[in-house]
Amino acid sequence: MLIQKLRAWWTNLTDPSDTRIRLRDGDALLVSVQDGRVTAYTFDVALSHREFITRMLGSLPEGAWVGTIRKFDGRIIAVNSRTYFDNQLPAPQEVFDAVHRAFR
Repeated sequence: MLIQKLRAWWTNLTDPSDTRIRLRDGDALLVSVQDGRVTAYTFDVALSHREFITRMLGSLPEGAWVGTIRKFDGRIIAVNSRTYFDNQLPAPQEVFDAVHRAFR
């Protein structure tokens, strides 16, 4: 049983076919998503969402989403930017899907 768990854990860490960016529990990032894909991200959470968008994209494109993602207890969560959306609710499903295609 322990050997099987260790083998599964190691395979998950070293799977070369999984090209998603690997996050550790506790990691937090600022992320921008547009048209179903992550367009920009940074681990520099000291930046405000506005400064992140200014540095990475110049301005927030029409229809784009920006917010914070965090890996907690093995799950990745995405939260809206209060600066841009005036709330800190969970991200819409299409954003959640895009984030999970880019990060693991």
